[in-house]
Amino acid sequence: MVETFDWDVFLQPYELAITGFILKLESMKKQYILKEKKNPIELITGRVKTPSSILEKAKRLQVKFDDIPEMIQDIGGIRITCKYVHDVYSVLDLLKARKDIEIVIIKDYIEEPKPSGYRSIHVIAKYNVETIDGQQSIYIEFQIRTLAMHLWASIEHSLRYKYFQKIPDSIRLKLVEASKITALLDDGMTEIQKEVDALGDGSYREEYEFAWEINSLKKGNIWDIQYSEKMTIKKRLRIC
Repeated sequence: MVETFDWDVFLQPYELAITGFILKLESMKKQYILKEKKNPIELITGRVKTPSSILEKAKRLQVKFDDIPEMIQDIGGIRITCKYVHDVYSVLDLLKARKDIEIVIIKDYIEEPKPSGYRSIHVIAKYNVETIDGQQSIYIEFQIRTLAMHLWASIEHSLRYKYFQKIPDSIRLKLVEASKITALLDDGMTEIQKEVDALGDGSYREEYEFAWEINSLKKGNIWDIQYSEKMTIKKRLRIC
């Protein structure tokens, strides 16, 4: 059955969902900037697992092939990167308030980091994708983390693949220590941000972000905005 399975058809709803959510979240980010409010979202990326990655995880978790859509809940993933830890929780609140998803699981690895030192928030949600055959309910995973958490996680992820999931003890211990340092960095950056807020005028306009899109919006040049959003999605949706 695996040999004849049409992966393109199976994965297409996930690709639709991830593409759509990148657009929705980019639009939310733009709204913060236009309204001159503090923007908690720094970067949005998305990915859809490859068939080989899905099958490898199913084998590792002893999930039957027919149970993959229900048991492998991170086939489609959105990663939202933030500057500060409190921004991570602001984004979590935004997801909780959405009416187009049903949150199933929230895993807070910031309050309780994994033994490896991994820190992030994972949200598993159900989302209804519109297809030519009607609505299809799928799982999407949202990962929300700070830039410091993302740096650590990216390095740890590459090392896990380099060592086939078995990182040497000496390196593993150094990764745990590095995670503690990133936590201190996050705390330090948060204190700086609080002090800046206390001394500043309360304005959060980020003029360097989406500058020409905002100008286009004010001029009514909708084509430029739509083109920009399409290019953003092309760059940020990757199949891996």
